[in-house]
Amino acid sequence: MTHDPTISTPDRPWAKIGWISSAVIVVVSFVLGFVVLTRYQLNAAEPLDLWSAICRGLGISSDSAPSASVQPPVRTPTDVAWTQATLAQIRSGDAQRGAQTAAACDGCHGSAAPNPGHLIPTLDGMDAAAIYKQLADYRSGKRLWETMGMLAKAISVQDSADVAAHLASRTGRLHTDIAESAAQGSRSFRQNEVGARLALAGDPQRGIAPCSACHGPGGFRLGAPPLAGQYTEYIERQLGSFAQGIRHNDIHEQMRAIARQLTPDEMHAVAEFYGAQVPQVAAKN
Repeated sequence: MTHDPTISTPDRPWAKIGWISSAVIVVVSFVLGFVVLTRYQLNAAEPLDLWSAICRGLGISSDSAPSASVQPPVRTPTDVAWTQATLAQIRSGDAQRGAQTAAACDGCHGSAAPNPGHLIPTLDGMDAAAIYKQLADYRSGKRLWETMGMLAKAISVQDSADVAAHLASRTGRLHTDIAESAAQGSRSFRQNEVGARLALAGDPQRGIAPCSACHGPGGFRLGAPPLAGQYTEYIERQLGSFAQGIRHNDIHEQMRAIARQLTPDEMHAVAEFYGAQVPQVAAKN
């Protein structure tokens, strides 16, 4: 059966009208929903540009400024990482070899050194890792004190390990006997003195961990100096420095976070508690 060209196909305008109407509705909806309405949002400081308006309508962010802008440098509190290499370096310290270098330390940190106000810490008996870290922080500028910075830069890393080993081997005010003080933990929450309670139990309601968990008595953390027997005035001053952000070489900002929550009276009480924990041998001397 052949097609008769004389018979014309009926005209169907409604199909075209339907397609055109749908296209118009889509375009108008796009313009209104993604351009007009999103450009002029409630409480917006100023209308968005076309690209930002389209992105906002799609629910995505067109802001590339943060990734393109110059970012501030990452602030690290210390360059010391407790790796196997670092621990091996500390263990390599020779106490006898470090005695000569440590002679320069005795002028300020020695037991017979003039120490007005007790603002300079005693170092005899301090943990070698703690001394090594502080020397490294002074050398790198993570802990600021002009005199110590110059002295730390003047000696090598191996010298620092030797000095740390020598000072750790000496006997002085610092009390590092964990066994003798372990019994205090069982009655720490019942302490009436504010300093003892904060040092031994902390304040869980404020998220303050006990000082003794890192600084003794009862427990020590790698790189954290023992505080029992340290000068009261020195501890109080360092707590204030951490609270004000003057000192910021604490890893994970642990000391800064705790010190900021302590009142001046609480800082003094904690410092007094630790300053009174002097070994009998040192007290007789």
